[in-house]
Amino acid sequence: MTVQAPPGTVVSRPAGPSRPPTRGLEPVTRAVWVVAGLFVALELAVSARYGLHRDELYFLACARHLAWGYVDQPPLVPALAWVQVHAFGTSAPALRVVPALAGGAAVVFSGLMARELGGARRAQTLAALAAATSPQVLGACHLLSTAAIDQFFWAAITLVVLRILRTEDHRLWPLVGLLFGLGLLNKWNIAFLAVGLVVGLLATGRARMFGSSGPWLAGAVALLLWVPNLVWNAGHDWAEVSMLHSLHQENGSLGNVLSFIPAQLVVVGPVLIVLWIAGLRWLLRSTTARPVGVTYLFLLAVFTVTGAKPYYLAGMYFVLFAAGGVWAERRLLDKVPPKGLRGWTALLVAGAVVALPLTLPVIPESWLPTGSWESSINKDLSATVGWQQFVDQVAQISHGLSPSERRHLVVFTGDYGAAGAIDLWGPSVGLPHAISGHNSYWWWGPAGARNGATAIAVDLPRSYLQTIYAQVLPAGAVATPGNVWSEERDDPIWICRGQRTTWAAAWPSAKHYG
Repeated sequence: MTVQAPPGTVVSRPAGPSRPPTRGLEPVTRAVWVVAGLFVALELAVSARYGLHRDELYFLACARHLAWGYVDQPPLVPALAWVQVHAFGTSAPALRVVPALAGGAAVVFSGLMARELGGARRAQTLAALAAATSPQVLGACHLLSTAAIDQFFWAAITLVVLRILRTEDHRLWPLVGLLFGLGLLNKWNIAFLAVGLVVGLLATGRARMFGSSGPWLAGAVALLLWVPNLVWNAGHDWAEVSMLHSLHQENGSLGNVLSFIPAQLVVVGPVLIVLWIAGLRWLLRSTTARPVGVTYLFLLAVFTVTGAKPYYLAGMYFVLFAAGGVWAERRLLDKVPPKGLRGWTALLVAGAVVALPLTLPVIPESWLPTGSWESSINKDLSATVGWQQFVDQVAQISHGLSPSERRHLVVFTGDYGAAGAIDLWGPSVGLPHAISGHNSYWWWGPAGARNGATAIAVDLPRSYLQTIYAQVLPAGAVATPGNVWSEERDDPIWICRGQRTTWAAAWPSAKHYG
């Protein structure tokens, strides 16, 4: 006979990380969808503030040169940019629909992961709230970037792997392969997740899984989807490999090695540290989900030793938040109903509100810092300011040239952001499309650059320009609105005349990756 608990009585669950049932999971709470909807609404509400990011300008340029690969990324994000441009236009809100939706989906996945781990309504809600209020998720999903899409794929893959571990349903492995394959077309870093999962399975006694065809089929599907990008790289001197080497040379210093773990506090946010640590402990003690916990530790060690960028591990925190939500539900929330969840909600929202000025463009543009140290907390915000003014500044300099010089003018930049801005807005103010030796721009060549023509050069050393031109005269420096700090502020602008050599001869030395 079943005995019903009196109304208002809290029915406790096992406090430890027992094996979740293979069927009969708790229903998905509506609160998860509400939290995800509010997240997307917030991202879209601020999407028009400031302007386009340097990388977004570059993605627009890549979208005009669709290919199976680029120097610094696979083809997915430029393809998404192409779709959004043709569907909605080139405005900032138009470009930021997809990353906002990707972030909203990742928030839902976090709630669903809590469900896979045996969490009920409160665990699912807390997991979704944690993901939605994490500074890294808020900031990354504001911009069209490989980072936002990368987090989506990491969260989706982890969710499916948890389902496989819980149910042993090997029919899901092809889905894992599909997600990995698409993820590799966005960012090669997701290969680390694949290696980490293999290590996690082997280290926790799950080697028998590799006796089935499932994992091998997943690998085959992923590789099949990745092949076109690999073929492109083989035909372009393995440009992405060269780019990764350049980034490692740039970022793999001892300082980055020592700062990687402390930087995770910024990625996660100080308010979420409890869920992070508790969630990791929960996973490592779980009967079914332990391989995922080991995967996190393996990736933490690898990224620390290699001095990786702090956000490379961001995709793993969705499952830690989910496990932390289950821990909180069973250890804390069930003992203090119903105010416990409201208290956690208030704490997470308060933490997000405090961090908002550092993650999203909520303060007036004029309040952005003018110093490089203050801006280093979030360089992405300052990287969205002043691009149209920069194009106007170059156009104003061009107006001082003779009509014949303007007719065949060349705009030569040292940075893909500046080139992308010129390409987007330059024609409307009488400027030609830019040429640049930076990353994929180098592979597109000096198209349209006439030999012997006068050039306006931006962010290039005078000594280098003097190998191409007889006369290199200063024409000013890049200015930003309110003197807001950016990587381009105070970059030199030159007027170059008397070309010494052809563009075809000069172009090999123009190449630089970074």
